[in-house]
Amino acid sequence: MLATACEARLSPAAAQSAPPLRWEPVHDGLRPHAPVASIAFDPHQPRRIAIGLYVPTGLLFSEDGGEEWRKDHSLAEAAHAVHFDQILSGVLWVAGAHGVWRVELHSEGWRRRAAIGWPADHAAFTVTQSPEGIRYAAGVSRWGEAPTIRRSLDGESWQPLTSLPTPADSAALTLAAVDGRLFAGTDGFGLYVSDGVIADDDFSWRLVEEIGETHVAGLWASPDGALLLARTRKGLFRSVDVGATWRRVDPPLEGRPDALATAPDGSLYLGMGGGEILRSDDAGASWRLWSALDRDGLFYALAIDPLNADRILAGTQHGLYSSRDAGRTWRPVENVGERRGLTLLEAGGAFFLGAEDGVYRWEETTRRWRRVGEGLPLRQVRALAASPANPSILFAGTDAGLYRSLDAGASWRLVGWPQNGVNGLLFDPDAPNRLDVHIAFERVYSTEEALGDAPTWDARWEGMPISAEVLALAMEPGNPRRLYAGAARGLYISDDRAERWRSVPALAGRSLFTVVVDPAQPQRVYVGATDGLYRSEDRGETWERIGLQDVTVTALAWSARQPHLLYAGTKYQGLWRSLDDGRTWERAPFDEAAQDESVNALLLSADGRWLYAATTHGVWRAGLLRE
Repeated sequence: MLATACEARLSPAAAQSAPPLRWEPVHDGLRPHAPVASIAFDPHQPRRIAIGLYVPTGLLFSEDGGEEWRKDHSLAEAAHAVHFDQILSGVLWVAGAHGVWRVELHSEGWRRRAAIGWPADHAAFTVTQSPEGIRYAAGVSRWGEAPTIRRSLDGESWQPLTSLPTPADSAALTLAAVDGRLFAGTDGFGLYVSDGVIADDDFSWRLVEEIGETHVAGLWASPDGALLLARTRKGLFRSVDVGATWRRVDPPLEGRPDALATAPDGSLYLGMGGGEILRSDDAGASWRLWSALDRDGLFYALAIDPLNADRILAGTQHGLYSSRDAGRTWRPVENVGERRGLTLLEAGGAFFLGAEDGVYRWEETTRRWRRVGEGLPLRQVRALAASPANPSILFAGTDAGLYRSLDAGASWRLVGWPQNGVNGLLFDPDAPNRLDVHIAFERVYSTEEALGDAPTWDARWEGMPISAEVLALAMEPGNPRRLYAGAARGLYISDDRAERWRSVPALAGRSLFTVVVDPAQPQRVYVGATDGLYRSEDRGETWERIGLQDVTVTALAWSARQPHLLYAGTKYQGLWRSLDDGRTWERAPFDEAAQDESVNALLLSADGRWLYAATTHGVWRAGLLRE
């Protein structure tokens, strides 16, 4: 990330004259990515489709059945669910992180406004309608209040219904309204059904005993309400008597049932967490393996084109997929989403990118990224590192395992942690066979056999609490015994190569996403936190905040040529630059149309020529040397 310490330093005056950054996109060759949380076809205009995105946030619309997509930037939050109104034409309901939104089609496009009667601080997770057209929405209330469920009779105002008898910090995740009754799935407390008809405001709830207290993430009801299916952490449950009784159905595969859809002929499709698609032709009584996507991961939504039963859309955590043969084969929809970069590495004069679906290598002659890696599956690559003894030996930390390449990324082999996400890698330059890793939602481990055939790993977190979650690792240049670990709740320092750690009280409670040490002045350490940028002048013992207050800093870079010039990547607020050691900051936008990008990684090329940025809106680079 940082240039070498031997670069010539310039005076503060020279740093103050740094020219504006001129960015160029360098994301050709990357596959677009966008977690698609929800899909809806418009019953009034079936060629119109809306999809809700999770991260990056927002809505996408298609007016031609999904051939072309246009992003609507008015919704700057996760769209948990989208639902076209069955009665009101040109009205889309969106359940989002800040409540329910009514999105209306006007001559100049879509406009959103907050739903009347839905508190803005109550997140919404689902919106649905009864066969009679009554709208229902559910979500979570303020801390200390029961989960909120509201109803709208006129499509304008929303009124609260009787609260669920669940703990105050619970949430209602999914709803189904059939036969005058309302079913509500919760986050760990089971499925509830209203006793009595829900035409009145006052009614009672009872727990569905056959399902019990578990996470109920999804409900599906047939048009007549006779058939109901519930997706739970206990598996798939089925009712054929309007919810009076329930029975668990065991699909032919183990795993998590994620999404449901029904075709006009009555066949049902079920998306599983391993990427498989199951099909049932007997109303959900039995299921068979039908097909699979090219990778595993969450299914958020399945939807079938009402004009073409062979056309199915699948919204997943890895993007939008489409099938044109009734779900037998699938392909990713390439024009939905952004080309995201997660981590960057320069090794042996080559540039590598860790992305959502593997490792890419930059080819300057074609100005494109080329995916490399025979043996490396379509996995999210969160960390990259090169052996200090041989830059052709690369390691890739993925969301399911650590992989190693002995030939500069041409081929890869799994060498550890097949069940864990590997979020960070750190080599010891004095001991090239030693590699430290930090694991997703965990702490630090190391091996003294990084280049061996079957490395063994030792826990290296004495002094860290069992609840510690390490987010970043750094080493003091010239002193590999001194390590820094930025964690979800503070900073830890080790002076014996991770044998023991101690907490730094000054940063306790803060989430630290990046830790870097000035190679020319090792006593100077920077950390990026949820509330800004901090600097230490005494090797991490005491700290001062130097800017970007209330901004989450995720990546840092600076050049020893201009030591007073700092770059800070942030979450949701793009890139910032300081010309005066961090006292004042200015934005350094990549693209005026993408102001809400998150910067996942920054890399300064070894020759000082380029600054690279891997973001949620692609990969960018800016020239740093003057003409």
